Amino acid sequence: MKVRDLPPGRLQSVSPDTSLAQVAKRMRLDDCDSVAVMSDKNLVGIITERDLVRAIADGVDHQKARADTFMSADPATVGADEDASVVAVKMMALGIRHLPVVDEGRVTGMVSIRDIVSDIIADQDFTIEQLEHYISGQ
Repeated sequence: MKVRDLPPGRLQSVSPDTSLAQVAKRMRLDDCDSVAVMSDKNLVGIITERDLVRAIADGVDHQKARADTFMSADPATVGADEDASVVAVKMMALGIRHLPVVDEGRVTGMVSIRDIVSDIIADQDFTIEQLEHYISGQ
């Protein structure tokens, strides 16, 4: 399965000068665990829950600290036509759980390891069901 065939991950974004407090509020309101940091329609970084935890642990003033200070700059991305299983391996190798999806040079969404694992489980469930029908002669 290709990344584009996965359920579409919503692309939530903030600007580099957004405060961490606003980033956290946005993530809570939108029920997402990562946001793209965009400047003039260009992806410049990504902020995840891990980044927010690191900032809190470091004791920063979340009202004043900016997204560009705690974002992961120049994040790895995946193409919409990449195979989801290859993307899962890439995520494991990089030790990350979210990757922005780029299609024709434009950021179009966010894929998470949860999206990929859910798809793999659904495929395996379908295969098991088909094998059970085959074995039982249905």
